Amino acid sequence: MRKLVIGFLLAASPALAQVAPDTPNPLAGNADATEAGHVLFGKMNCAGCHAYDLTGGMGPDLTDASWLYGGKPGEIFHTIAEGTPRGMPAWKDKLAPDQIWQLVSYIQSKKAN
Repeated sequence: MRKLVIGFLLAASPALAQVAPDTPNPLAGNADATEAGHVLFGKMNCAGCHAYDLTGGMGPDLTDASWLYGGKPGEIFHTIAEGTPRGMPAWKDKLAPDQIWQLVSYIQSKKAN
């Protein structure tokens, strides 16, 4: 199954329940997905907590190598989808899995190794 997500076709990505911490980002290396994630980052007001340059503010820095809830693609996916006890809202009811992977792609494009 393929579907249109923010202007381009994607193969269906794993559903939320199928994403494990070690699940690779199915959109890794896809420049269109990274750009779509950038658009979503602004549209969903992620910058309100993480800043437009992802260096943090009220929310943590997303460009450094220190991640409280894990920095692997599947861990980032779950943090966005499920939220955290320390204030990150859950987005699973507002974003499709492909959109969450787009955000993961964008964050990973800015993250330190």
